[in-house]
Amino acid sequence: MPVIAIALSGRQLSLLQQQELQRTTTRLIEEIMGKRPSVTAVMVQSLPSANWAIGGEALNDHLRAAQVDITITAGTNTAEEKAGMIDAIHQMLNDRVGPLAEASYVVIHEVAADAWGYAGRTQQSRQQMRQLI
Repeated sequence: MPVIAIALSGRQLSLLQQQELQRTTTRLIEEIMGKRPSVTAVMVQSLPSANWAIGGEALNDHLRAAQVDITITAGTNTAEEKAGMIDAIHQMLNDRVGPLAEASYVVIHEVAADAWGYAGRTQQSRQQMRQLI
């Protein structure tokens, strides 16, 4: 049940561009990290270039920056899977909406299973139920 927030500097993306990023990100996290698409949430937002600075200087519209935050349950993926996801997301964004500034980041946040969940149940309670079956 990953939650993925993609923030991009620069001009607003079209609805079709946003949907393509959402679909491709969902496909990548399924293929690379084994996450279920049915509980994968992807949010995309654009911020004006003037609101984003690197090295203390506001960006211009010719270069985009990105911040991607991926939240997953701690211990559910290997270091290799996480590295693969970071690379794939960076390449996907660079190809579809780039070029990206070097200081564009993908961060994978691992949250303890007892500290988050969906549909009113923690990930830990879901894991315990699967063990009983």
